[in-house]
Amino acid sequence: MSDNDSDLTTLAAIGADDPDRGHSSRITKEAPVTRIGNLINKALVDGRVNKSEVEGLIKEAEKNGIVSANEKKELANLLKRHTDKFDAESAAHLASFLGEAAPKIVTPSKPAGPAPKVEVCDDPKVLNKHAGQITYNKIQGGQLFKDGVSFDDVVQGSIANCYFVGAISAVAYSDPKIIEDAITDHGDGTFTVRFYERGPSGRYEEKLVRVDDDFPSYGPGSSPRYAKSRDSKELWVSVLEKAYAALKGDYEAIGNGGYATEVMTALTGRNSSYYSLEYSSADRMFDLIKTGGELNTPMTAGTYGEDDGVDYKGTGVYAWHAYTLMGAVEENGVKYVQLRNPWGSSEPGSDGKNDGIFKMKIEDFMKLYQGINVN
Repeated sequence: MSDNDSDLTTLAAIGADDPDRGHSSRITKEAPVTRIGNLINKALVDGRVNKSEVEGLIKEAEKNGIVSANEKKELANLLKRHTDKFDAESAAHLASFLGEAAPKIVTPSKPAGPAPKVEVCDDPKVLNKHAGQITYNKIQGGQLFKDGVSFDDVVQGSIANCYFVGAISAVAYSDPKIIEDAITDHGDGTFTVRFYERGPSGRYEEKLVRVDDDFPSYGPGSSPRYAKSRDSKELWVSVLEKAYAALKGDYEAIGNGGYATEVMTALTGRNSSYYSLEYSSADRMFDLIKTGGELNTPMTAGTYGEDDGVDYKGTGVYAWHAYTLMGAVEENGVKYVQLRNPWGSSEPGSDGKNDGIFKMKIEDFMKLYQGINVN
């Protein structure tokens, strides 16, 4: 995609699918360019408008203290033209904000009989290189969430899936409720994780995976060998990773690189796009990242490979690595990108925290990073 293909200062095409996955997505100019319009487009991508998205729209409309007539019109049109995409609570919430009567929402009746039972998956095989070295063990005293979900909970383990942990940290940073709603704790040591996969109709459909609370480790009492939370007793990170491994086949299938776009889509049910930095200016990319951060859009960034001619020595940034992209800010005329290393440590700079979180000048970001993934 050349610089003339589109204006990257709008997120109007964030929902555009990227079939090539390794190349930048073409962006169109058809969608509204207003911030409310961008949020509406994003909410409609998966064919549903939930309460969290309605609250985001209202928050954006009230941002400057005055709701403009144009903003009210856009929101009213959303409710009128896409009533079928709301549930009753979300529709009533938006109608109340607009001062309108709540539309009648007809909920499709469910088939008679019990909900289909999701069987517990077999433990997915560990990485081939770890066969015979690590076994499945329970985390004594573990619980799914401790003080809720935080993006900073996520810590990568001894497995090459930075794309995965960077992506789940990005989703947790943008909207922790997506993670909380994706995992059901059955109270018997098993958890069902809801993912989304594209179905025969072309729409994203739920895919449920049920796993138990055994995780690969060196033995009883030790922490998980693969992805885990900073708090060794908090399980949600390990549960998500185990369920994703079961979905894809085993840990070998997800532990040798992958696509952050696929992971974010699997959690949100929304299309993801890849943007190559090679085909954009620093200012345009800064605007895209800044807008994405303000709209609570999950984003990650990936570096070049070791043989791609980029010298990472002394930069504090690592080749072949995925980072959670948290947004962008301008301070005293200098533009910065904000990132997080999913190792939970080892960031550039010397702020003394060693928590993996850092900011970098946009010029340096353009040199050291190959592209960004946007959900």
